[in-house]
Amino acid sequence: MSQTPSARQGEVPQQNHVSTSPHAPGVNSVALEKHATRRRNMIFVLSVAFAATAAIAVLVPILKALWNQDSWIMELMEGHFAAVIGLPSIALLAFILVVLLEARFDKIEMEFFGVVRFKGASGPIILWGFLFLLMATALRFLW
Repeated sequence: MSQTPSARQGEVPQQNHVSTSPHAPGVNSVALEKHATRRRNMIFVLSVAFAATAAIAVLVPILKALWNQDSWIMELMEGHFAAVIGLPSIALLAFILVVLLEARFDKIEMEFFGVVRFKGASGPIILWGFLFLLMATALRFLW
């Protein structure tokens, strides 16, 4: 049976461990803050680019059918404009608001009446759902 040199000498093998704490010795907190800011900005740019790409992918066929004045799209637009245009627009607006809030204030955490607490990934999801529900209800009342 072969052993590693450190195991033969009775030593405990060292593990490579990188600390991300700004108070750890040898860690540059300015560099960590720069990295966090760069990461936050990159997430923001990618999220907005993804939302714009998705909006274009959905809107191009609709706009093409509108340009050609296809009868099926005209009937759909006249009868269900709030559902065809309003709800996807509301979903996109809620997504952009959540991304902007998260990019500006870093983490979204919510607490309702001291009973329910949303942290981590659940914060933005719950906020998006709440915004979408609120705006869809307003659309229903106004339409």
